[in-house]
Amino acid sequence: MSGGEEGKIRHWGIADGKEVGTAMDAGSPVLNIAVSRDGKVIVSGTERGLVMVWNAGSHSKVSEFRAHRDSVRAVDVSPDATKIATASNDCTACVWSLSNGEQLLGPLEHDFPVVAAEFSPDGRLFATATEDHDSVRVYDSRNGSLLVEFPVRVYSWWNYSLAWASDNKQLFAFSPNGYILRVDVSTGTTHSQWPIHSSNDPMCIALASNGTLIAASAGSSVSLWNTTSQKQIGTVIKYTHYVASMAISSNHVLVTSGEKQITLRALFGTLPPLCVQDNVSNW
Repeated sequence: MSGGEEGKIRHWGIADGKEVGTAMDAGSPVLNIAVSRDGKVIVSGTERGLVMVWNAGSHSKVSEFRAHRDSVRAVDVSPDATKIATASNDCTACVWSLSNGEQLLGPLEHDFPVVAAEFSPDGRLFATATEDHDSVRVYDSRNGSLLVEFPVRVYSWWNYSLAWASDNKQLFAFSPNGYILRVDVSTGTTHSQWPIHSSNDPMCIALASNGTLIAASAGSSVSLWNTTSQKQIGTVIKYTHYVASMAISSNHVLVTSGEKQITLRALFGTLPPLCVQDNVSNW
């Protein structure tokens, strides 16, 4: 899944061995998208501060509401598909009802534009990060209370720089110098960090939901890593376009997007058994 140019969202699948796509017109440039865990709902954020909810099956727009005064830099859907978290250039983050667009929490004020908003796997927490500032925050998603803030700087050009570990107790953060950090969310302590294959043009990370595999992109290349050993898996994957966003599906397909291209690459056969066990899709 990827936001497209000129307000188009392209929903891609596989039919008879071929890629097929349907364009959904958002009316303004789409900066980011999120997909519910059951795959039934797509949520998009636009540069006009709008959030749009789409039916992934019919590709029709279900609802639309204004979430922020400025661009929506990040969106996420809670694991139970009842809430939407948003982050914006207006220096706030919010939580909304997915069903009716009612504001449930916020606006939660930050000192700088907010570039990430990620629900934990159990939905009880969500994390934010700010642009060009050493600050990651963890909130209670039920009442909006700030639980902890710690000084970690994430890569802020794209909004895919935070990922929750499956234990709900740690975050993976992607730093501007191309390091993956594993951070304890209760203390902000960095337990481990390791450099990816290149420090040039770090873009984004994507975590498989079983927590054992993480993908990291730099420019037009992607490397795969074991999150426990921090060792690289296989060789670097090369693309002809910048890899601006990624997801790892339940059938272990690496979905990447950048510029006008969406690419699907099967990872079976290249991954050790540990990385493909008990992997339930967020897709």
